[in-house]
Amino acid sequence: MRPAAAIFLCCVWSLLAVSAVEAKDPRIRYVTFDDDNVTTVQAGLGVSTMIQFGSDEIIQTVSAGDTKAWSIVPKKDSAIMFIKPLLERAQTNVNVVTSKRTYSLLLAVSDNPKVMTAFQVRFRYPDEEIGAHMLAQAKENISSPSLKVLNPYGLNYDYVFRGDGGMKPTTVFDDGAKMFLQFDGDIPAVFVVESDGRESFVNTRTEGNYIVVDKVAAQFTLRAGQRTLCLYNRRASPSAGLSAAAPRTASQPRGSDH
Repeated sequence: MRPAAAIFLCCVWSLLAVSAVEAKDPRIRYVTFDDDNVTTVQAGLGVSTMIQFGSDEIIQTVSAGDTKAWSIVPKKDSAIMFIKPLLERAQTNVNVVTSKRTYSLLLAVSDNPKVMTAFQVRFRYPDEEIGAHMLAQAKENISSPSLKVLNPYGLNYDYVFRGDGGMKPTTVFDDGAKMFLQFDGDIPAVFVVESDGRESFVNTRTEGNYIVVDKVAAQFTLRAGQRTLCLYNRRASPSAGLSAAAPRTASQPRGSDH
């Protein structure tokens, strides 16, 4: 395994370990599933214990060694099973086959008052949780690759505009290589203004809530039918070089000319 991948897995594991803490009440017990281990369930006379398997599973078969000393009731078409001892110091094994896994349980009643009776036993599946987390992260990275590598301290928000204030983006900034815009309404076409004043259409794409332009320039023009709005990047083009009509700043309301 590559070092970066190993570090990522460790981070994910740590995240899951923190998010899946033990229950506040010790009578609710979490068990990490291991198909090579037998899970002991401490029950108590007069107490019904609920065992909850994976939410995507359905119990198919339940086989118990001593059915006279125990009440074992699987809930129909679910992953939940209720157990209750009928005799003191009762002990038996139970094998549960679900639509996805096989479980081996040891049911026991202890006369030791220090042994906590379980009201609920819930199984956890960290391998699947890690896999689901990695898949979700991968999908997010694919859908918004540029946003994932942004350095928040290296962004340029120094843009001003002139033209149709109703077309003003709610957000505009660049990272030195790409420009990012957000709009409340319809998305206009984007043109870059070359040094000789000619406009060239630029392709855009959507990443999350942003429109991404793979280019940074001194001036862009946004067009929607007959409506136009000019964006000026003041880091690339000093404000002294703008035309005499002062552009509106991003803080001015739409439709304002001053």
